Amino acid sequence: MSTAGISFGGLASGLDTKAIISALTAIERRPIQQLEAKKTALNKQKSLFGDLGGLLDKLAKAAKDLQTTAKFLQRKATSSDQEVLTATANTSAAAGSHDLVVNSLARAQINFSAGSASPTASLGGPASLQIDVGGNTHLIAVNSPTLQSVADAINGQQIGVRAEVVDTGNPSNGGAQRYQLVLRATQTGTAGAFTVAVDDGDLAFQNLIAGLAADVRSATNASLELNGVTIQRPTNSIADAIPGVTLELRKTGPVQVTVATDAEQTSKKVQEFVDAYNAVVDFFAAQNKLDADGKASSPLFGDSMLRSVRSNLRGVIGGVVPGTGNDAFQMLSQVGIRSDTQGKLTFDSAKFAEVLAEGETAVAAIFTHPTSGLMGRVVSQLQLYTDSVEGLFKARRDSFDRQVKSTQDRIDQSERRLDLYQKQLERKYANLESLLGRLQGQGSSLGSLASLTTRSRT
Repeated sequence: MSTAGISFGGLASGLDTKAIISALTAIERRPIQQLEAKKTALNKQKSLFGDLGGLLDKLAKAAKDLQTTAKFLQRKATSSDQEVLTATANTSAAAGSHDLVVNSLARAQINFSAGSASPTASLGGPASLQIDVGGNTHLIAVNSPTLQSVADAINGQQIGVRAEVVDTGNPSNGGAQRYQLVLRATQTGTAGAFTVAVDDGDLAFQNLIAGLAADVRSATNASLELNGVTIQRPTNSIADAIPGVTLELRKTGPVQVTVATDAEQTSKKVQEFVDAYNAVVDFFAAQNKLDADGKASSPLFGDSMLRSVRSNLRGVIGGVVPGTGNDAFQMLSQVGIRSDTQGKLTFDSAKFAEVLAEGETAVAAIFTHPTSGLMGRVVSQLQLYTDSVEGLFKARRDSFDRQVKSTQDRIDQSERRLDLYQKQLERKYANLESLLGRLQGQGSSLGSLASLTTRSRT
């Protein structure tokens, strides 16, 4: 009789066969547990390399924001009278001062109708008007003309002219002049000017359009003198008068605009780089700590690639940049950025602002020199590790994936072998219990027979 899948639990032998099988399989499971621990360590290492890759990406971005002179030398424009105009500068603006006189502001053309008592009073039968904008004539038809319906018809055309009915609140003559139709060019300057004329309509409609055509606040261009040269623009926002500077005109009058290096903004970018670099240094330090028992606390303890990244970055950051034009400014340590004993950077913004004012070009060259600038070297160095196609980190992560898969395959195979081993033990002990049970039964029978024989003799 088959005993597969049956466990007698030591009823015949008196042994705890379940405990014995469990202990034997536990011994056989130890290699699997070691493989599982290896797999966990591999996944942890891969995850840590992912974390490091993220930190290096941030460092690369911070370096790129300082890699060129245009990005490094942030500019600011200052207006001597912000009531006359305000000014902002981008990185392409050149340092210097400019004398300006705002002679007139740009404004849009506005036409006004005569007052009416109601915005919805009829102006006769079907009518039409013409509005000419920039040499383009637009015919606008109104079936039931009123101030409001005329405004709605104009706005429905989207021709560069907006119309609205304005409640002036004028109480004279019982409010007979209270409402006015107002037409306004959507663009300032003479380029947005327009004309209005009647095409067809009753007398009331004709009078309305005639009034609009007659009462006009003309469009004007902005006019200003820049360093003695008079220029005109159609808007009060002028971005092409001073290269890299945008002027927002507010009122007429004289003003001076000064463009200079914005040390505060440049310092902010440098601080962002220092913070990103220090985050990488902190990561390296965290991977090389020992726990209370003197054991490595990270699976990347002593990793050769981490040592390589750290060493190469330190070499770049501590390097000399020839060709700055000033021997006093060739290293980060000379412009307020120093490295401590742990390899972390400290940034003295006051010192940096001081040397930037003293030697702007040379200080910028430390960061931005096209062949030896430190930021370009940092970016190039990091690219070797973080490139998504050929980077060393990608190769390392791919290696982890292969090792994890191989380890999982070994775990699966070992689990299958262990399962077979356990079933073999269960069958073996079940057979043993069955055999002992039969022997015990036979022993009992023999004992009974012997007892009967003894009694029969007596």
